[in-house]
Amino acid sequence: MSHEVQRWADTRSGLTSIIPSKEERQHSRAVANLVRETKFAGLKVDAEAAVTGRIMERTVDLDQHRRSLANGDPVLDAVLTRIEIGFVDKALRHQRNFGSAFPS
Repeated sequence: MSHEVQRWADTRSGLTSIIPSKEERQHSRAVANLVRETKFAGLKVDAEAAVTGRIMERTVDLDQHRRSLANGDPVLDAVLTRIEIGFVDKALRHQRNFGSAFPS
């Protein structure tokens, strides 16, 4: 697939010219912009994955901490669970809105 994309990006039609035509320059700029946008989109995906992983890690840590603090007391466990759920809800909102210009 990458060979096909490279073929589309190549403006040379068999003839090589020292001075590229206006169309060749426009095409080269468009290709460069597309490559830049693609790299940026990949970076955003990686950042979102990192945020998601961090949320999951912190949720596990908090859940273990809650269990330790409650020490089997069902009332205290219920209170601490509500606090933990508040974190999870807020983390989910943050994850949904990550990188969005229109937070919900």
